[in-house]
Formats: sequence, C-alpha cells, structure tokens
Amino acid sequence: MPSRKAEQIIKVLRDEIVSGTRAPGSRLPTYDALMEQFGVTRPTVARVVAALRDEGLITSHGERSLFVSDQLPHHHRYLWVTSEQPGSFEWTNFLSTFLDLIERGETGLVGDVTPLIGVDGRENNPAYQKLCEVIEQGSAAGLFLMSSSTMFLLPVLQSPGLPRAAIWAALPHSGLLQLDFAGLIDRAAERLIEHGERVAVLSPHAPNLAEAQQRLLARGLARQSLLPLHVGPVGCEHVTQLLFDRPDRPDALFITDDNLVEPVLEGLKLAGVVPGQDVYVLAHCNWPRPYGADQGIEHIGFDVREILSVAADCMRAQRAGEAAPVRHVGARFREELLPTRPSVPPPSEG
Repeated sequence: MPSRKAEQIIKVLRDEIVSGTRAPGSRLPTYDALMEQFGVTRPTVARVVAALRDEGLITSHGERSLFVSDQLPHHHRYLWVTSEQPGSFEWTNFLSTFLDLIERGETGLVGDVTPLIGVDGRENNPAYQKLCEVIEQGSAAGLFLMSSSTMFLLPVLQSPGLPRAAIWAALPHSGLLQLDFAGLIDRAAERLIEHGERVAVLSPHAPNLAEAQQRLLARGLARQSLLPLHVGPVGCEHVTQLLFDRPDRPDALFITDDNLVEPVLEGLKLAGVVPGQDVYVLAHCNWPRPYGADQGIEHIGFDVREILSVAADCMRAQRAGEAAPVRHVGARFREELLPTRPSVPPPSEG
C-alpha cells in the first residue's frame, strides 16, 4: 500500500494526466527528477510509478523511460451503476437488458462499460468502494446512473465530479436521460385502434394505466370497449385467463410493462387463446430483448443501446460545459430499429 507521501504524488501526477496537462504519449520525468522534484526516496517513486501503471495512466521501460499512456482509461471506460441486485424484487427486465448487453460487450459504445451492482453507500460495500475510487481518481469517461432513491442519496454523488447521466429520473449533479413513455403509450394507442374494437390494457403502474385509457379514448375508442386492468406479475396469468374466458373478451391487448409478458402468455395459453391469431397483442419491451417475439406478440419499446449512446452524448455535453444537459429517447417499433442494432432474444432461463 502506498505511503501517505506516495499517495500525494500519485494524486498530483494523476490530476496532471487526467486534466490533459500531461498529454497522452508525452514523456514523464525520470526517477531521479521525480525524487528531486518531490523530495522523496527511490522506493517511494517506484511505488508511485507502480500505482499509476496499474491504473493504466503510464507506461514504463526502465527508470528513464516513463510515458503517459497513449490510450487513457478515462477516455474509453464507463461505469454502469445500479443500487439493485439481480433476483431482488426491484430487479427488472429493464436492468437485466442493460447488464446482459454490457456482459456481452454489445453496448454499441466505443470503449468498455463496467457494471457496478448493488451500490448502497455503505463503506464496506465493494461496489460502492469501487465507485468512490473511480470518482476520486477520475479514471472513467463517465457514469451511467440508474435512478433510484438509494442512488439519489449516495454520499459520493452529492458533489460535482465525473460526467454522469441519470437514466429515467434526475440525480444530483447529473445530466438526465428521459424516456418518452407518454409518447410510447400514444403510439401504442394508435396501433391498437387499428387492430381491435375492444381493447384491454394490463399495467402494474397506475399512472401508465390512466395514460393509456386517456389516449385510447381520445383516439375514439368507446369507453364500454375499454378494459383497463391494474395488475402485477404475481397472479397476472389468472387475471388474463379470466379476461379471455368471458364472452365479450377483447380482440386487442396492450401490456405496458414487459415484466407482465410471460405471465400474460401463460394466461392466454390457459384460456386457449393464440396471440397473433385470436387476439392482437402489443407489449412494451426493452430492445433488443423483446419477450414473446416468437409467440405472436408485437412490440414497442426503448432501445437500450440507443439509451446508452444518448446518455454518453449527455456526458460529452457536460464535459463541454453544459451544466445540466437533458436528452430524450423515443419509443420504437421493430421496423424502426436502427439497422446496426439487431434484435436478440432474451437468454433462456436456467
């Protein structure tokens, strides 16, 4: 572990490199020059060099050949940060899609994205320790922050620092990437009206359910032809079965949250209803992972790779001096996906 004096020198040199005062590829002082400049011994300089080399900031070829790295980590490295844990009640398909693309290396970004999962602000939390370390060192291009109440309160995010983009809802000192969910619902309503005369809407979120009702009625659907159902994933298959066992069952179905798709499909199966044949089904999804795409369901959703790309643009705007940049991403149907972002199936369970 570097001594206090070594840590001070590391910070000075790191700040000079990260700020651009020492340009990529430029020569650093020799061991002897660093010893004289900082008034330290050769072993202390050796510890400084080893630490900066481990951070990817310098390269060394003997004691007289020290150079700033040509490719600095903070130019092409991002952190994706969430307070949630896979398998927890708060973990969603939205978060799962991000993590899956990051682990596959399919984010579409130039550079690497490192996931930090379960960040909770405790000093003994390894993910939080890593976040603090990266912010202190300035060793990343920026932070993709998945908004949550825990993230809002993280001590290390309460001060300006690395460029950062909050995805979905505002966080301190962050740019903001907003998803146009109202636009998604409006476009979905238009498509549903084209395919059905009696429309059911299933949603776990009361505001989205109310928005869908309003948009469908505004587009001319008769109130008696609208069946809004506030339902969560647990028990959704039985609600769906009952919905389609009735004589006046819907001929179009809108699922506003992809966490409901699997139980809805199970309910349709129990009712003997075939999506795409007996009923038109339109579901929210997180591209490029549409659940039920091979089972007769049409999808509308947000492309996670587009979200990451626009969020990275938000960070570039911060570095250029824009204090609180706000960017928006709209919903897409499959035929509207950008050609470089092909759809891939969700990973199989087990």
